[in-house]
Amino acid sequence: MQEKTQEKTYQVGRGAAITILIVLSLLQLSDWANRSILAISLQAIKSSFNLTDAQAGMLPSLLQLGVAVFLIPTAVLADRFARRKVIMVMSLIWSAFTIATGLAGQLWHLFAARFMVGTGEAGYQPAGQTWLGLTFPKEIRTRIMGIFMMCMPIGGALGLFVGGAVLNATHDWRIAFYIFGIFGIIPAIIVLFLPDYRAERKEGEGVLSKAYFRQWGELFKIKSYWLFVISTTFLYFLIFAIQAWVPSLIMLSYKMDPLTVGTAMGAIGLLNLIAPLGGVMADRWQMRSKVGRPLFLIAATFFSLAACLVSILIVGKIPFQAWLPAYIAAALLMAFMAPVMNVLVHDVIPVPVRAVAVGIMLTVAQLGGGVLGPVFVGIVSDATGGGAQGIINGLFWTIPVAALSLVTTLIMTRYYARDSARISDVVMAER
Repeated sequence: MQEKTQEKTYQVGRGAAITILIVLSLLQLSDWANRSILAISLQAIKSSFNLTDAQAGMLPSLLQLGVAVFLIPTAVLADRFARRKVIMVMSLIWSAFTIATGLAGQLWHLFAARFMVGTGEAGYQPAGQTWLGLTFPKEIRTRIMGIFMMCMPIGGALGLFVGGAVLNATHDWRIAFYIFGIFGIIPAIIVLFLPDYRAERKEGEGVLSKAYFRQWGELFKIKSYWLFVISTTFLYFLIFAIQAWVPSLIMLSYKMDPLTVGTAMGAIGLLNLIAPLGGVMADRWQMRSKVGRPLFLIAATFFSLAACLVSILIVGKIPFQAWLPAYIAAALLMAFMAPVMNVLVHDVIPVPVRAVAVGIMLTVAQLGGGVLGPVFVGIVSDATGGGAQGIINGLFWTIPVAALSLVTTLIMTRYYARDSARISDVVMAER
């Protein structure tokens, strides 16, 4: 389809676009299910390997470290090669090492497997987001990203529910890792056959040319981008700590078994089916204001942090059924935030370096927030006596860190409209 005389603009039909969205969403489910089965299995793994809370907190943090280390290299590949090829390879890697997690016989095997799951997942967000961002019109970008990001909590819920059910039935934490490792392989193969847009390279230009890396320098001039990188880092400190520790906190606070907790958390995840509404609201706000998307993010973040704080302070002090509404409110508001958090980068970054810009943002956010948050909670828990109260103490102090994101996002609104007005989304179809 790419002719020498006339380049063809990357445009796919409605059916092909929806197929891309479905397949990438299935891989998103697989990605986040792999994370949540660790959360529901954390107490069983802790007992199996005789771990402290700080050591247990290293397991989700090692995954985030693997993501952070390989984000930029895989993002470069997504900019310079076909996104479909990068996604296929990376998803096969994370699926294989999810299975390897279940096979771990020694602690270092377990640590290595979780790190390698992260290395596989590293390439997915930059490649997947940039592919979707140009497959659908800019005007509906946030709601499409909302559907894609909705699969994070739903995948997490699926992992919690299935992981809890399997653990309760078999008393073997390893089996769920085998199940979800196999689950990711099929869509990984299908993605190789989907239409993609051409890598932004000039005729005769090498994959790692100086011209490409010179474009990186332009990223440092986009103030709204770097302010948002800082904002995301603060938020990740809380978000990944909650994902890692809340299932254990519920089990300890209410003396519940993994199946009951997994079912409850799974049900909450299914409520996130309404999360794309956040994308719709942000898009509509953007139509009325040039800074509508950042303002929507500020509002959703504020109310989400308030709900998180309430849920942390009252857990275990009131019946579980009375506690759930506060946690549900926090979870839904975080789901509303997700599509906006991802679209803002696409709004202000040129296409040739968009994947690497996502990669740099996620690298900084993962290292500064995703890696440190879960370990921080474990360290505080050990230092304050452990158990449910120790976890509560650790989670409590993640709130003021996350609140700093409100300040940086507010400052970002000063530059966002100017930076986004400079961006064009016209690209060519793959050769």
